[in-house]
Amino acid sequence: MNASSFLIPTTSILIILTVWILYSLAGIAQLAPDYEILDTDSGVAAMHIAVTAPNKIIIIDKVQNNTMRFSDGRPVSTLEYDLDNGARRILPLMSNTFCSSGGFIANGTLVSTGGAEAIPNDNYLAGFSSLRFIDPQDDKCQWREDLNGMMTHRWYPSSITLSDGRLFILGGSKFSVGVNNLTINNPTFEIYPSDDRNPKFFQFLVDTLPFNLFPIIHLMPGPKNQTHLFVFANKDSIIFDWKAEKIVKKLPRLEGASRTYPTTGSSVMLPLRPEDDYKPIVLICGGNKKNNPKSTAANTCGRIDLSDLDKANWEIFAFGGLPRAMPNSVILADGKVLFLNGVAKGVAGYNSIKHHILKADDPVLNPVLYDDQQPNGKRFQKLNPSTIPRVYHSVATLIPNGKVFIAGSSPQQNLILSGVKFPTELRVELFSPPYLSSNHSRATIKSVNGSKKINKGPIEVNYDQCIEVEVTISDQEPEFTAALLHYGFVTHSTHMSQRYVSCIIKNVKPNDKGFILEVVMPPHGNIMPPIPVYLHINNKGVPCDSAVHLHLKE
Repeated sequence: MNASSFLIPTTSILIILTVWILYSLAGIAQLAPDYEILDTDSGVAAMHIAVTAPNKIIIIDKVQNNTMRFSDGRPVSTLEYDLDNGARRILPLMSNTFCSSGGFIANGTLVSTGGAEAIPNDNYLAGFSSLRFIDPQDDKCQWREDLNGMMTHRWYPSSITLSDGRLFILGGSKFSVGVNNLTINNPTFEIYPSDDRNPKFFQFLVDTLPFNLFPIIHLMPGPKNQTHLFVFANKDSIIFDWKAEKIVKKLPRLEGASRTYPTTGSSVMLPLRPEDDYKPIVLICGGNKKNNPKSTAANTCGRIDLSDLDKANWEIFAFGGLPRAMPNSVILADGKVLFLNGVAKGVAGYNSIKHHILKADDPVLNPVLYDDQQPNGKRFQKLNPSTIPRVYHSVATLIPNGKVFIAGSSPQQNLILSGVKFPTELRVELFSPPYLSSNHSRATIKSVNGSKKINKGPIEVNYDQCIEVEVTISDQEPEFTAALLHYGFVTHSTHMSQRYVSCIIKNVKPNDKGFILEVVMPPHGNIMPPIPVYLHINNKGVPCDSAVHLHLKE
C-alpha cells in the first residue's frame, strides 16, 4: 500500500469542513458534553435530592407505587444512593414527603420540612407539619421524625440556611393545590431551631398570590452582623431582615413572565468573589407568562446587581435562545451556571390522563451554559442534547467529581412506566460539562491541613483560616483557583441554599509530590453559612478529580 492510499479525497474534506462550520454556527462545536446512564432504575422517583457525602445522595419522593418496596409491600419514598456502586439503602419514614423542602443546619444535619396528605392504604401519615432529621456523618443513619415539628401546615414551602446555621422555612400552602389561593395560603415563616415556635406573618406572600409557591430565597452577603435575605415570588422581590422581621427594601418588579410555581423558572446567586467584595448578583431564568398548558415558556432571564440597593434594577435578556419552563440551574465547579431540563411549552403540574391533557410539552433537551465573566450577549452557549426528556419533577445537582447528577421526571399522579407520552423516568444520568473534555490536567487533593483522611468525613475548618492544601498534578505550570460550594437541596427547579464562593490562594509552593496551596476560607457565615461544603481546586478551569468535604465552623 503506497502513501497515496491514505489521502482523503478533496470532496470528503469539503464535506467535513462544511459539517464542522454548521455545528460551529449552531453554537455546539468544541463543546462535547457527555451523558452516561449511571442507573436504569433509581428505585424511587427523584422528586427531591441532596448530596450528603462525597459519594452519597439522598433521593426523596412522595408516597407512590415506586419500584422499591418494603418487605410488607409498602412503597419506599426515600433512600440513600451510592454514587460509586449504585447501592441503595432504604430510609423508612412515617409521613408523606410530597412537595417538601429542606436544607442543612450547623451541626451537619439535613432537615426535611413539610409534605402532604396521609396515604392510609400504604400506612403513611400526613407530612404537612413534619420535620425530619438525618445525620449524614453516620453511615447507618436513619430519619428521625417529628410529625408536629412545625406549628403550621406547609406544602410547597422553601428553606434556606441562615448565616448562623439555622434553617429559615418560608411559605407554602396549608393543603395540596394546583395554584395557591387566599383561603389556604400560608404567608408565614419560622426558623429551626428556635425557642419561639410561633410562625411569623409575611405580607409579601399575600401580595404575590397566586404564583407564590416555592418562593426563591438567597442569603445576602454582607457584614458579619447583617441578617438580610433576598426573597422573590411571582414577579416581585424584596430584601428582608430575618432578625428584625421587616422589609429592608422593595425591589423593582421583574416584568414579563411569572417565575415561581406553577409558572416555574429557576434562580441562582452568581458566584461570590472576594476580588469583587462578594458582590451579590441574582439571576432568574425561565417561567411562563400564563398558567396555561399551551402557553410558550419564557425565553428571558432577569439579572439584578444587589451591591447598591438604591440603584438595583433588573436587566432582562434572552435565555440562551431556548424558551424554558421548569429548568434546573446548577453552579458548576468553574463558576459557570448550567441550565438544563424543562419544557418549551406549559407549566408545572400533573398531566390529566383521563382528559388527555398535558400540563407541559416540548421538552428542551439542550442544556445551556451561562458565563457571567463574559460580556452581555456572549454569556450563553448551547450544549449538546440529552436523549431523555426531563419534565415536571426533574432534578439535577453538581457532585464532587465535577459531573452533574440528573434524575427524575414524574408528570403523572402515580408512577407510570409506559403507555403515556412522558412516563415516570427512573434512569439516572451523569453529565460531563465541557471542562471535563479539556486537555488540562486535573489535580488530586492529597491532604488538608495535614489530614490525609480525605472524604472520610468532613474536615473541620474555621472562618478566615488559611488552610494548607496538598495536591498532586502532572501539569508543571498549573494555574490554580479555589472555591467552596454548597450543592443545596433540590426540588421543583428550586436549588435551596446552593452557593459558590471563590477563595483566595495566597501561595503556591512546589514540593516533591506536587504543590502546597495556602487557601483562605471565607470570613464569616454571611458569605458561606457554617454547614458542610466542598472545596474544589481547579487548574486552568478544570476541576480536581474529587472535591474535599469540609465543615465550616465559627
